[in-house]
Amino acid sequence: MQLLLALTISCGAIFSQAETHIRKKAEIKDGIAPKSVVSSGSGLFSAQNMMYRHTVTLYNQSGELLAKINDAVRLSSFGINNYGTDKLRGAPVEGAFTKDGKYLWVSNYHMSGEEFTNPGCDDCIGKDFDPSFLYKIDTENYTIDNVIEVGSVPKFLAISEDEKILIVSNWVSSDVSIIDLETETEVKRVTVGAHPRGVAITQDSKLAYVTVMGSTKIAAINLEDYSVDYVTNVGRSPRSVILADNDSTLYVSLNSSNEILKYNRFSKNKSYCKTEGGPRSMTLSPDEKSLYVVNYFEDVFTKINTDSMQVEAVIPTSSKPIGICGNWESSEIWVACYSGKIEVFKDFKLEKELHPPSLFGLELPSINFNSSLLTDTTSIIDTIMVDSSLIPEKPKKTILLAITPRVEYRPERPLKPVPEPVATNKGNNIDNAENNEPCSFHIIIGAFSQKENAEKKKTELTKQGYPAKVIIGSQYNYVSIDCYANKETAEQGKTNFREKSDEFKSAWILER
Repeated sequence: MQLLLALTISCGAIFSQAETHIRKKAEIKDGIAPKSVVSSGSGLFSAQNMMYRHTVTLYNQSGELLAKINDAVRLSSFGINNYGTDKLRGAPVEGAFTKDGKYLWVSNYHMSGEEFTNPGCDDCIGKDFDPSFLYKIDTENYTIDNVIEVGSVPKFLAISEDEKILIVSNWVSSDVSIIDLETETEVKRVTVGAHPRGVAITQDSKLAYVTVMGSTKIAAINLEDYSVDYVTNVGRSPRSVILADNDSTLYVSLNSSNEILKYNRFSKNKSYCKTEGGPRSMTLSPDEKSLYVVNYFEDVFTKINTDSMQVEAVIPTSSKPIGICGNWESSEIWVACYSGKIEVFKDFKLEKELHPPSLFGLELPSINFNSSLLTDTTSIIDTIMVDSSLIPEKPKKTILLAITPRVEYRPERPLKPVPEPVATNKGNNIDNAENNEPCSFHIIIGAFSQKENAEKKKTELTKQGYPAKVIIGSQYNYVSIDCYANKETAEQGKTNFREKSDEFKSAWILER
């Protein structure tokens, strides 16, 4: 079945492509004031709406509201009897999902009620302010399942890869609370310095990095003995931190110096990227090539190329963008604006990198997508901008293209035979490279938030004869199809794979 698509082509529009590859797609309002927005990685999103709305709101990946959860709790219902029996109100700040998305942990800026007489504040510091609480929310029945007392003005939360511990930074009390998730109790409170904020935990769950925003350093907490070391002289007011490159790299937003730091944990090398004013929360694309950061004081968010540490795009937002996360299945960026909305943006360049387009009968290099007219991600294609060499000299012309939609095409046999594997290591032992040299450069053909999906892809590839392997990353599980001892041979291997099959068109190199 063929689809006839009428295209009106304007020469002027073709030649003046000044528009960015990131375009705003939708807004979510509904009486929110989000301090943050986080993703489960499996289609569930939450916004934490502070004391201005006293709610946590949950959405599906289409932006539809699933639940609005009130932050009022009766602590005595959870066995905490020293705060009376009345309902108390929280103030949701940040959130962190468990891997399966079943639970959402939320920090509360402070609690409101007669028993809380000395609440912390942004400018407060000290151990004498009221404690606050974490909420454990069941995302299936939308109820608060448990509460845990922590320090004063808890902020960012992080859950370890093995899901045995949760760490939350306590802004006012200058420490972090370490929570045992098996017993759901605080087991240790570690002092790190004035105004801790961001938290990142290594994949082996042995080390936690915590930004100390009232300084120019990052605390490194040994999670076995709770000793603290520091990465010093990183820049002014380090706020958010992300681990990447199999825990070899730290990305840090520097709120006061308007920079993003890229720091190699092992070589100690530092590189910086200048951004717009007030870089705060960040999110990293699945291929770790793009870093997105909100700039609170300039009402924009910035996309940074992590290889070059150069800005690729600066995208306007509504007032006070403060939180950010990705919906990577749709190549979307969700931005929480403190002014009262979540804005959803589509990154069309990222879409091509993560999900390369394939239309039967059309060469991909001759097709450009006009992102300004794409608003429905369920559409196969809305508008095609044809290569300028195909444009008639007349200013406007309507051309009919016959396009076969992918969903309608049902060939009797594969278009291409199953590709023969390129020269690879024997015995599915991907850790040994050619000439018995240790391999460090993996060819990656997929990144998955759920490990079982990565394992499924690995099984498919091994049945085809490829020495596939799952590499556990700090945020995603990567499927490696081969490995090489040096970057030059890896680049050639990547090229070979890309030429073998459309399935490998987006293959890229991960150095371990």
